[in-house]
Amino acid sequence: MRAGIFVSVVAILLIGCTTAGPYARVGSAGTLASRLVGTWQVLELVDTDPAGKVTYPYGEHPTGYIVYDATGHLHVQVMRAPATPPFAAGDAHGTHQEVRAAYDGYIAYFGTYEVDEAQSTVIHRVQGSLMPSYTGTDQPRPIKIVADELVIEANTPEGRFYRRLRRVK
Repeated sequence: MRAGIFVSVVAILLIGCTTAGPYARVGSAGTLASRLVGTWQVLELVDTDPAGKVTYPYGEHPTGYIVYDATGHLHVQVMRAPATPPFAAGDAHGTHQEVRAAYDGYIAYFGTYEVDEAQSTVIHRVQGSLMPSYTGTDQPRPIKIVADELVIEANTPEGRFYRRLRRVK
């Protein structure tokens, strides 16, 4: 009886391992997925358009974090620095210009993530976002991790994006 249970458990484990595919939420030690888990502080966010014009969408010294947890969940929060000033009439009574400046100076979203080890890519599966167009989308991000630095960068039809973050210890 014990031998039958043992064989069943081993079979289930083997089937699970062979059907996992190239994606991993949290991988074994040393994998890109396992090295990605943690809290990352934003150091740089730079966009370059096809003509070569460089912009800093959240200022030259943005502040914020990306958190990848061991259960496969993430949240992203980035704010322009210096921060948007408080609304003159209070938070509940901002003018159109004040509210727009606050919206343009902050990005926030949450969801799950998967790592494609073969492509060195993390896919953000956005469940909710300050930007309505992001909610329900998959956002692939080519990544590199060297020591305690995470770089997310790629060329797109809109230009090039570059994000540099440092692991929080």
